[in-house]
Amino acid sequence: MQRIVIRAPGCGADTITYLRRIFRLHAEELKPDQQVAFVFDAERFLFAAAIFESLMASAGLTMVAMREEDGTRVVEARRV
Repeated sequence: MQRIVIRAPGCGADTITYLRRIFRLHAEELKPDQQVAFVFDAERFLFAAAIFESLMASAGLTMVAMREEDGTRVVEARRV
């Protein structure tokens, strides 16, 4: 499974808008049913699972799993 590291925006951009755009960009590159793992800095992306799920759904992705690993948050998703 491909792992994509997502860095927090450095310019003070709206994080929700930023994530929505990131998910859409990567969803376009995936084939149907292909899975990917997005890796986030857990301290910079403190959103509840429901927020990630909603943003992914708007991009055509389904959240498969979410877990914490060594200060990072890993969110696995599948393209619908």
